Amino acid sequence: MIRLNCKQIMVGFLPIIAGALLLTVNVSAQYAATSSTTVFNNTYHIGFDRPEAWGLKYFTSATMLSGFETPEPLAGYHAGSITVGLEFGNLPTLDAGQQRIGFNGTEPEDLNKAPVFVRPVVKIGLPKKFSIIAGAPPPFRFFGLTAHLFALGLERPLFEREQWTLVWRASGQVGSVKGAFTCPRSVLAFAPGSAGNPTACVGESSDVSSLRYAGAEFQFAYRIPSISKLALHAAAGGNFLDGVFQVHAPVSGGLDETRLWTHGGTLSTTFGASYSLTRRTALGVDAFYSPLWVRRTPTSPLANDGLLNLRLFLSYRFR
Repeated sequence: MIRLNCKQIMVGFLPIIAGALLLTVNVSAQYAATSSTTVFNNTYHIGFDRPEAWGLKYFTSATMLSGFETPEPLAGYHAGSITVGLEFGNLPTLDAGQQRIGFNGTEPEDLNKAPVFVRPVVKIGLPKKFSIIAGAPPPFRFFGLTAHLFALGLERPLFEREQWTLVWRASGQVGSVKGAFTCPRSVLAFAPGSAGNPTACVGESSDVSSLRYAGAEFQFAYRIPSISKLALHAAAGGNFLDGVFQVHAPVSGGLDETRLWTHGGTLSTTFGASYSLTRRTALGVDAFYSPLWVRRTPTSPLANDGLLNLRLFLSYRFR
């Protein structure tokens, strides 16, 4: 039998005790360094015409459920019908002046990340000629962005004739888009505070833009008698936007956690056409426009810098 005395036990445990103490000191030092970091976490309510608010309005408008599905003829409405589709919308490239929206129009932000907005859309027929529409982009990282957006709409025809239809639609959206807007990777090669890095970034940011809205529109569709597969449509609506921009940027001097929020109303219009490729498949092309008012600097006049983008919608009806 092997006997161990107290001295032998202590000698065996000394390396373990020393290692534990060293780990504790390291963790404590790291925690102290982290806790001593200055955090700027102010919250500001900004006017709806500020440059930061314009950025939120611009990208919220680009994701609105508007137009697209041409109302079906009277015989086509029935509960249980299912239509799936894929929506493509281009995001126009913004110039240097349009991207200068930080700090009330004095600092540039990286807004030209994605050239297109893509999302699957599902439409389900309900009783009483109502239809529900749901759409959401894939929640994966594309073009340096991760979108967690969900849009929902409810529509119903108000008047129906052989060649034309008037439809009412209400829609809304919740969710956000995450990306490096204030401190993109491209500025980290420059010294903080320099012309190439005016925001004094020391690391890539993880900013979050909440793109929330609720709105309603009326859509008029006209089916051309001589071309039964072709239909023209136009829509006009009003929207209430509630946007939030949460900064999460490591900058020289600390961590910027500034939160900006704004709300207000916008108008939107859509013009387009759809063509029935087969009995179940259709292709739609739309032009969406929303006037967006902005005051680029505190002393500049109020100007309209609206969103005009093209949208493509390919759908297939199962029932």
